[in-house]
Amino acid sequence: MSSMSSPTDASTRFTPRLMVVLSWINLLALAVVAWLLFVVSESWWVGTVLTYAPLTPFVAPTLGLLVASFFWHRPSLFLNTVSLALVAGPVMGLSFPILRLTGIVPVRADGYELKLVSCNVQAFRPDFSMLLHEIAVIDPDVIALQEAFPLSPLVTTAFPEWYTVQQDRYWVGSRYPLRLIATCQAAIFNRIAGVAVEIQTPAGSVILGNIHQMTPRRGLVKLSLRSVFEDDGPRRLEKLGRQRAEESLAIRTWMESARGNRPLLICGDFNTPVSSQLFRSHWSEFQSAFDIAGIGFGYTAPCQPSQYWPENLPWARIDHILCSAEWSVQSC
Repeated sequence: MSSMSSPTDASTRFTPRLMVVLSWINLLALAVVAWLLFVVSESWWVGTVLTYAPLTPFVAPTLGLLVASFFWHRPSLFLNTVSLALVAGPVMGLSFPILRLTGIVPVRADGYELKLVSCNVQAFRPDFSMLLHEIAVIDPDVIALQEAFPLSPLVTTAFPEWYTVQQDRYWVGSRYPLRLIATCQAAIFNRIAGVAVEIQTPAGSVILGNIHQMTPRRGLVKLSLRSVFEDDGPRRLEKLGRQRAEESLAIRTWMESARGNRPLLICGDFNTPVSSQLFRSHWSEFQSAFDIAGIGFGYTAPCQPSQYWPENLPWARIDHILCSAEWSVQSC
């Protein structure tokens, strides 16, 4: 006699296979995304679009598969946990300095502390008084602002006893004496891309670079299905990428020249995440404060409302505080 398999038996065999297949497809897709972000990056327009696009939606399939595998195929839990680590870590940029938090890598306690705030104030809109409240809670020693034009009278009111430097769209304030030592004229875009100031700290002279690199938004907003099919949109975006790389190199070269042999801090709106080829080529030599001591994703942009994205929910970390090897980052 032969036995016939019931529909229930077939379903029982099919569900685990489906879970395994979907879990592998999801993991491979995330691996491709990571490859585009870190290897291809801004050398190809598709990598550029992905670099500056919201990456949070990539976590949704993984979370769904995690829940499904818990109920229907628990051996797939490991595969989907690997996917979750990949999407939250490298893809979305999660920072969790567990070695520092556990004390395995201790924070150096010698020397003095310098607390720094950096912010693109967007011409002091929409509510600079709220930002001043946040700064007061942090109680910094040095503040570097970008897009600080025209200068708000609230700045003078908030820091009446501070030493200040105002140059073009950059403002630096300090509890310690400071002076402007150099301005970076970026020829490729014919604009001032940063200023360097010397600060006389209790331990001696240090250099602070307050910079603002060109945004990729100029090329991204002109992309459309039509421009992609006609190839002029991708070509414009890739040309802008080459120009931005040239500017970034010029800023880095200028910064080294202004620094001399003094300890260096570089902060500002880099308009690029740390995954970008552009950032890694010119700035990865320096310590990134958030990567060393930050917890979470640290997203800083965009700040403007979008019809396709919830308001006040940034998705990219393009603003950074970097420092030379003389510094020890305690927190960020």
